[in-house]
Amino acid sequence: MLVANDRVTATLDSTNTFVKSYAVDGTTLPMDGLGSLITFQSLGDGILNTGVQTIRAAIDVQKAAAIAASTPMASGYIKNTGADLDPKEVQGLLASWKNARQNRATAYLTSTLEYNPVSFSPKDMMYGEAIFNLATECARLCNVPAYYVSADQNNSMTYANVQDERKQFLTLSLQPFITAIEDRLSMDDITARGNVVKFDIDHNFLRTDPLQELAVIEKLLTLNLITPEQAMEMTDLTPNGNNGMA
Repeated sequence: MLVANDRVTATLDSTNTFVKSYAVDGTTLPMDGLGSLITFQSLGDGILNTGVQTIRAAIDVQKAAAIAASTPMASGYIKNTGADLDPKEVQGLLASWKNARQNRATAYLTSTLEYNPVSFSPKDMMYGEAIFNLATECARLCNVPAYYVSADQNNSMTYANVQDERKQFLTLSLQPFITAIEDRLSMDDITARGNVVKFDIDHNFLRTDPLQELAVIEKLLTLNLITPEQAMEMTDLTPNGNNGMA
């Protein structure tokens, strides 16, 4: 069962360098065996800590853009030069003003009311550019190429370099997490001694060019490193003499 990180607390020793125990929702768990917590340690503080300002800025810009999109005209205030209105009347006036602007562009105010815009348009506020830049910054936090999150317009990608880009993404972005998970789950307290846990990366993520795959298998056969039956298993074909699935 996966546990959200905000539900987990740790009790440290007097030097704040060694974890004495973990607790989930305030309940202390054993450090090993049944009911213990499997953690994946990192040398860094994590994106939620190191990138907190960038993430908050991205959320704020998204909210500001949403408000601007839902507002039919520039934000402002209505000045009343007459008698003061009851707060309920003020709320009703503002609601009527907003609803009217959603239905028509032309507005009408009495002689005692005056509308004064106080903000720029969404274009002037550069929401689009801000969202673009913050998306790029978030991609950098995750060590992910910007074009993977549509933060960078890159039209030069071709089929020839897609394979190399995917391998680079795996090596630079995913591999630290893959290695941490594989190494932890392969430890003796989880997996039987002599066995290891591995992601099936070659079969799923990197296996996109059948011709390249066949070239590798042909080379292995030439060097007598595999048998024809093993080669057929590598291509998901049923080996000779075996009526079952490989």
